[in-house]
Amino acid sequence: MSSSQKQYQLLQPPTDGISRVRFHPTDDQKLLASSWDRQVRLYDVHKNELLAAHQGHHAAVLDIAFSTSCSFSGGLDRRLLCWDGSCVETREIGRHDGEISALEFSSAHSMLISGSWDRTLRTWDCRSPDASSQLAKIDVDERVYSMSAQGSTLAVALAGRKIVIYDARRLGGPLESRESSLKYPTRCIKLMPDGHGFVCSSVEGRVAVEYLEGSPKSNYAFKCHRQPAEDNVDLVYPVNAIAFHPVHHTFVTGGSDGVVSLWDPDNKKRLKQYQGYPTSVSSLDFSASGSHLAVASSYTYDEGERDHPLDTIWIRPLSENEAKPKAKKA
Repeated sequence: MSSSQKQYQLLQPPTDGISRVRFHPTDDQKLLASSWDRQVRLYDVHKNELLAAHQGHHAAVLDIAFSTSCSFSGGLDRRLLCWDGSCVETREIGRHDGEISALEFSSAHSMLISGSWDRTLRTWDCRSPDASSQLAKIDVDERVYSMSAQGSTLAVALAGRKIVIYDARRLGGPLESRESSLKYPTRCIKLMPDGHGFVCSSVEGRVAVEYLEGSPKSNYAFKCHRQPAEDNVDLVYPVNAIAFHPVHHTFVTGGSDGVVSLWDPDNKKRLKQYQGYPTSVSSLDFSASGSHLAVASSYTYDEGERDHPLDTIWIRPLSENEAKPKAKKA
């Protein structure tokens, strides 16, 4: 599919809130989606085709993760499921004592990491074709809200604006613990592709770019996903999703204003704004090559129960340089 083509909706989208969309780590065609309708769906985004779906969960699915050979899911039923690469069967590989809120697969260590509202992180050995075994259980101070893995680095955003950085190879104690520079609860955290820092977002229309200890770069934060209202007061929306471009290392944010913005973190500039999604942007992901961006448009209930547009997944083909940062002026 050429990058000059316009974005399009995937056929047969989830029928309730879309919690996460994730591209396959090496195959640009495959996209996984989880939903509050208890299903996990696998799409071929080039053919615009639903390849398979499973309803192995008994309640809403809150997060998913992809390895090269299978996928994983967890949610409100506290069960961690593995879906085989042929999409034929699911099996339970473990459980938490509370709802599973975040999943990350570390390809560098063939290890699945799960985070929960039970205030634990757990790691699972996924190399065995039989039942996977729990490798470790790590207690954390608060409920896990969001998680991101890059190489051997794991960033975990907790309730109470706490952020903890781990070495995924040695999870006994954190490398760093800090409080988010944002004053409101964290919605999403995403490690930079080089692992030297992270970007996190809050429910109050702000994003922070923070670097790990030892980096010469300075942290900063900025306002976004706001719309002017009466009396010079902005309407402020939660920033629900963040994704880094795998090649150019720019990043996108998605908000409850139905807008996706593309940012250059080094030059501290917004490069583009994609507007007009039907409702809140709940999740975002770039394909492995960076040629496509998946956008989940799904009401996130920030304004309570009300009529809202149907849930949709949009695929935006990107031109070769669309996500490339602009050269600094001499």
